[in-house]
Amino acid sequence: MFKQICQLTRLGLYSLFHINELRYTKDKKKKQRFILMGIVWMILALILIFYMAALSFSYIRIGLGDVLPMYFYTAASMVILFFSLFKVGDMMFSIKSYEIQASWPVSAAAIIVSRFVLMYMTNLLFSFVVMLPGMGIYGWVMRPAISFYIYGVLGLLFLPVFPLCIALIFGAVIQAIGARMKHKGVGIALLTLIFGIALMGGSMFFSWNAESMDMRQLENMALLVTDTLKKMYPPAWIYGRAVVKGEFSGLIGLCAVSAAILAGFVFILKKYFIDICGLLNTASAKNNYKLESQRKNSVMKALWQRELRRYFASGIYISNTMFGYIFMVIASAALLIYTPGKFETMIGMSGLVNRVWPLILGFMPAMMPTTACSISMEGKNLWRLQSLPLDDRKIYDAKILLNLSLAAPFYILAVILSIIALHPGLIDGLFILCVPAAYILFSAVAGLSANMALPLLQWESEVQVVKQSGAAFISMLAAFAVWLIPTGIVLAFPQLSSEMIFLLMLAVLSVLTFILYRKNQRKLLADYS
Repeated sequence: MFKQICQLTRLGLYSLFHINELRYTKDKKKKQRFILMGIVWMILALILIFYMAALSFSYIRIGLGDVLPMYFYTAASMVILFFSLFKVGDMMFSIKSYEIQASWPVSAAAIIVSRFVLMYMTNLLFSFVVMLPGMGIYGWVMRPAISFYIYGVLGLLFLPVFPLCIALIFGAVIQAIGARMKHKGVGIALLTLIFGIALMGGSMFFSWNAESMDMRQLENMALLVTDTLKKMYPPAWIYGRAVVKGEFSGLIGLCAVSAAILAGFVFILKKYFIDICGLLNTASAKNNYKLESQRKNSVMKALWQRELRRYFASGIYISNTMFGYIFMVIASAALLIYTPGKFETMIGMSGLVNRVWPLILGFMPAMMPTTACSISMEGKNLWRLQSLPLDDRKIYDAKILLNLSLAAPFYILAVILSIIALHPGLIDGLFILCVPAAYILFSAVAGLSANMALPLLQWESEVQVVKQSGAAFISMLAAFAVWLIPTGIVLAFPQLSSEMIFLLMLAVLSVLTFILYRKNQRKLLADYS
């Protein structure tokens, strides 16, 4: 069975990263897209490595170097937990792909174990990217014993086990509850959003309390963080003690418990996998549908309603694209509750909130527009759109309209809360109104442009489209770029007028949006089949 598990895991990795398609395709454009995606992945990895290295230097400089291993261990675990929730249903408990694989000359146990191993390996890769830069900086500056490196790598191999098992449990519960709701996609997305916001809210609350301390409290912060992690996430505390203080017995215990949990979890999955899949994919329906009346709508309204129904039918689609909108409102509410003065006192820069708030408010909803996945989500049903006697531009506009209509209520509420909190003048109030709107419109057009350039129509799981597609990463990178440049100028040159920077940025975003919109109007959806 071990050979079968290795073969199935290898096939899963090939499918996940499109390795075979890259090796054997003769389409030069497709190869160029793969190369572009590789560059995007490298840029994102370098950004993450740079951030972790900078954070490590900062912690070491203020005397919190010994906290770094357990801090990064916790951060990696929380991210694995958060993102694994989205992948559980499609990667682990997908009954459709299981039925296909069950016809192969492999055992059912090998299929189940290979799925778990695939999720473990992808999360382990992420763990290395998060942990190694900080550990490397710590080793270079602090000069620990050789046991630091040995214990660090050994503990890192078991890092994904706890968060992955927790994610599988909670993800299964969320999917089971959502499957019995009338609107399955909305139910699953709502439960996932609640869990994700609670998880991130707890992390933000801890960071707020830590950063609002005075210097005397900061000197005792290492003890505070250690005690907090010991209570909240004991594996991180054990790992930190093992690598910093060389406590080998604690590390062996952590690895043994992780291995036991992993073995028990795999045993349960092997024994009850079919039953679990049946429970998770069961949906009730009433057979009392009656045709009472028919309504006639305009072409644009009908297309918009079609996009709306497709959107709310996918829990993973909703939960990934709604986070930016929700945090836009949460951030505005936090600004109203804590007041701008507290934020500025905490960072030690007076007047900064008014200068950067329109940019912050615009960045959050622009991170993941619905349009970045809207064409790829059509999948094999794209021919239905192509067969309609419609102008492709209307289909294009309907996808943009969906993004704008979803963002509108969150945008309006966030702007109202921000104006109440900041009490801006007329000009500043107009920028709070216009800057986020420009970002939302730009991201909607740029997202669809990226999806038209990098469509993913042959997919087995919606996770591949929403979280792993090239268009999604390109859209996120574009939003980050158009936000980072003006924000960096505002922070680096406080003597410059923020109003002039906002005006210039609005002009640039307007031009880019117009160019992309006109360019994409000339493309036909038939080019992406």
